[in-house]
Amino acid sequence: MFGSKKSDEEKAAAKRQRQITAAAASAGLTVMGGKFRAPNQEPIPFDGARVTIERGEDAGKRVTATRVLLAGPFALLMKKDQNQLFITIENDSQVMLCPVPVKKEGAARILATMVNGAATGVDKAE
Repeated sequence: MFGSKKSDEEKAAAKRQRQITAAAASAGLTVMGGKFRAPNQEPIPFDGARVTIERGEDAGKRVTATRVLLAGPFALLMKKDQNQLFITIENDSQVMLCPVPVKKEGAARILATMVNGAATGVDKAE
């Protein structure tokens, strides 16, 4: 009568959304309404998203498709900051590139594991 009318799947999805939102906040990213958000970029839903993390020194050695999409022909001239991490969030049709301070690397890796683990069917043991 007074209990929740949500199914177990809805409760699990809401819990996952809260965990991803908290992990994203600790990494310095914003999640609202089930979507990653960044200034001047299209929001990307975290369901089905893939998250990759690169250090500035590693990422600066190559030009990625993401950089070409975001910067066009100027991607070759862009230098990446060596003191930052770059989180790339990809969906089937969208890409978001977010710089994150190196001191938040642990939180960024937790976020990537949470998002990628669920997207690939790998989940933590209950």
